[in-house]
Amino acid sequence: MLILFGNMSRPLTREDIETMESELGITLPDSFVEHYLAYNGGIPSRPYFYSEDEDVETEIQLFSPIKYGFENRNLRTVEQKYVLFKEKSALMSRYLPFANDYGSNQICINLDSGEVYIVYMDSGELDQECFQFLADDFAAFLDGLSEESIDG
Repeated sequence: MLILFGNMSRPLTREDIETMESELGITLPDSFVEHYLAYNGGIPSRPYFYSEDEDVETEIQLFSPIKYGFENRNLRTVEQKYVLFKEKSALMSRYLPFANDYGSNQICINLDSGEVYIVYMDSGELDQECFQFLADDFAAFLDGLSEESIDG
């Protein structure tokens, strides 16, 4: 099922993404790059993600944009969030925050494995306990998004 995104930021070019990768010293998975070339941030039409294996559900509020902020909102870009969270904890240096849920928890891609995690931000300190596995990769995360909560 197709996921549509509303309230996106300006479209990106491949050069924009390559510049970001170079500046941050990271390499992004192809599925992530292709998604961001089609949709630069925004609100997904299918916001719920549930992992039966992990017994965790979250509702995605927003995918953060790369390079260009949103016209009508003063929110951080993916790059700004990466730098901010990397400064808060060395654990975050291998996790790129690309979305958040309504509790301001960060949805991140592990830059080494490509796996997607939710990082719970309400414990005060970022440690390994804050990380909860969601999906094997970015494409599996997108495939797992649905229109309805498991609670109906």
